[in-house]
Amino acid sequence: MRKYLGMVGFLVVVAAIVVGVAFALNAFAFIPAPYAPAASSDGVTVKEDVFPFAPCTDPDFTKTHPEYAQCRPNYNSQYVLYSEPEIVVPAHTKVTMVISNYDSTSSLVNNYFLKPQGVDGGVINVDGQQMDTIDPTVVSHTFVIHGIVSQKQPWLYVGVPITGVPDSAKTDDAGMPDQPIVTTFTFTTGAPGVYAWQCFVPCGVGFNGFGGPMGTDGYMNGSFTVK
Repeated sequence: MRKYLGMVGFLVVVAAIVVGVAFALNAFAFIPAPYAPAASSDGVTVKEDVFPFAPCTDPDFTKTHPEYAQCRPNYNSQYVLYSEPEIVVPAHTKVTMVISNYDSTSSLVNNYFLKPQGVDGGVINVDGQQMDTIDPTVVSHTFVIHGIVSQKQPWLYVGVPITGVPDSAKTDDAGMPDQPIVTTFTFTTGAPGVYAWQCFVPCGVGFNGFGGPMGTDGYMNGSFTVK
């Protein structure tokens, strides 16, 4: 009897170890590592790329951008997405965002997002041109950082329209544009806090285009942590 109980206990321990390892591997595989750029005397620079579909499925693109050769686990290859879902930046630091957009224009449902907000000087740089607003017909996405209501962290709001690639642009065989439209802007973080970023242009599926990638974590939304 004692031998039997000992064997049962051994099997329970082994099963627990297997489950724990499986859980750890699953967590490691399905949660992308947070993007934490190195700070310098000029602050930090955060780079985001926006794609109309998974870049890892485009052999021509990955030849010149090998960093995207590996697909994310459980990747929906047809979803539009931002490249960095989890961003971590230092507190009280100037942040320069560089967003390279390979996606086309979409339908903006709220002109509130046409003017940059919460950025230095109230302006953004689009392919080398300073702008304090953009034409609604060229909007592709937005990049909006906003707070979660809490008394434990300072308020942070940044809202920027992202210009889309024109339909006339040259693309590779898979449909990826040869050149992105690059939007750059700066702002300064305050004290530590945990915020959300997301796109407010209906670029998904379903009712009003807010399904699919719009409602799935890590595609058109993510976390922005100040620490």
